Amino acid sequence: MSKTAKYISIKALDNMKNIKEIFHFPTNKDIVIRSFKSDSGENCVVVYIDGMTNTVAVNDFIVRPLMSCNQSPIDLFNTVEFNDCTKVTDMQTVVSRILLGDTAIFVDGSEFSGVCETKGFPRRSISTPLTENSIKGSQEAFSESIRSNISLVRRGVRTPDLITEMITVGEISNDICGVMYIAGLTDMKLVERVKKRLKSIKADYVSGSGMLEQMIGDSRWSVFPSVLSTERPERAAQYLNAGRVVVICDNSPFVLVMPVTLSEFLDSPEGNQQRWQSGTFSRLIRSFAFVLALLLSAVYIAVINFHHEMLPPHLLLLIAQSRASIPFSSLMELLVMELFFELVREAGVRTPSAVGGAIGVVGGLILGSAAIDANIVSPVTLIIVAVSGLANSVLPDYDINFAVTVCKVALIILGGTLGLYGVFFGCAAIVLLLSLQRSLGLPFIEAPFSFKTVNSNAFVQMPLWKQQKRANVIGKIRPRQQPKISRKWEFDE
Repeated sequence: MSKTAKYISIKALDNMKNIKEIFHFPTNKDIVIRSFKSDSGENCVVVYIDGMTNTVAVNDFIVRPLMSCNQSPIDLFNTVEFNDCTKVTDMQTVVSRILLGDTAIFVDGSEFSGVCETKGFPRRSISTPLTENSIKGSQEAFSESIRSNISLVRRGVRTPDLITEMITVGEISNDICGVMYIAGLTDMKLVERVKKRLKSIKADYVSGSGMLEQMIGDSRWSVFPSVLSTERPERAAQYLNAGRVVVICDNSPFVLVMPVTLSEFLDSPEGNQQRWQSGTFSRLIRSFAFVLALLLSAVYIAVINFHHEMLPPHLLLLIAQSRASIPFSSLMELLVMELFFELVREAGVRTPSAVGGAIGVVGGLILGSAAIDANIVSPVTLIIVAVSGLANSVLPDYDINFAVTVCKVALIILGGTLGLYGVFFGCAAIVLLLSLQRSLGLPFIEAPFSFKTVNSNAFVQMPLWKQQKRANVIGKIRPRQQPKISRKWEFDE
């Protein structure tokens, strides 16, 4: 912003001059500066950005009442017919509000500006989730409008204790971030920690939840995420009820949840919408898929290179025969196939949905069969890569998918060069790094078995009426979320 007066002048035309300098008027064509006189002869200036403001509301409820006002000086707040008109005494705040789509009003005799919330820019309507599909859960997803996203969360948490604090991030982008928490339930130390991290960001451009996550997340060198990203309002409401902090960023259809643990990245978006039997089975499948995606390829390459005695002789002979005409080493063959699989998956994600599935079929079936017929790869290697990739696709979070892929490649190299000793060393290093990782200053890994808390048991989903307490790492303010007997009707009948 240009160097101009910080304070608002008592003369409306002087303020108009400052506004023109700040917004580079008339070079800047989308800024609208309207100057006129009221019936009492007072100068009035109305400023807004074309395309971001509801011009009908500006003309009918701001400009027209000011023009017909015969008071001197003008009583701004009793003249403007707007229910949300605030008093602003510094020019920088006025400029920030104009950039958000609001309208600023300057009148003679007032050392302040009246700023009316007149946002009217186009926005995407509420749609179904694209990355977190659910069968029994809600079919609503966040959009790019922070106001719409906050209202979606409030629909799921109808309590006056739900608080939203607004913080501006980015020296140039000036993106608005909403910090949401439940007073009396969320630890205020966690809230203050989030607010401190947001306010201490020093960067010109920070836009979207992805960039914001990198600026406020713990363990910046870790491949595993420390902040959970979700596009489902019901999931954000669930985490708020668990004592978490939710950060909503303007212009982003994803919200950030913190603190979180590793088990919550493996949890389904449906959560407790499933019965505990099916929910437990799904969790076991995802936990098994996590281990399988991480270790299958590495153990395979370690065994066929260094530990032949671990395989039955017949199976070892079949593998040797399938690789007899392959011109590459087993390690190079596996790495090339892993790269090929990632290329196919990335192409399916980035291309339009109408042809994305076709690319996956062509890449996975036709090219795979052609590679086997051309003796470039062995059928066993193709099966191992396909099963590993399929297991990785079971994981519900994209960030965890990428983290597992990176760790898998590292374990393949260790297994191909050092055998199972290298795989064990790599696994120990991963466990050590996860043990040291923090999410908002709290441990990223907690006890794998906790039979009375919500979503902190990685393997077993207890019945809903048995989940009496919140997670241990965050449920210190109000640890109990329901009494021991929550189905009282059973005892009344």
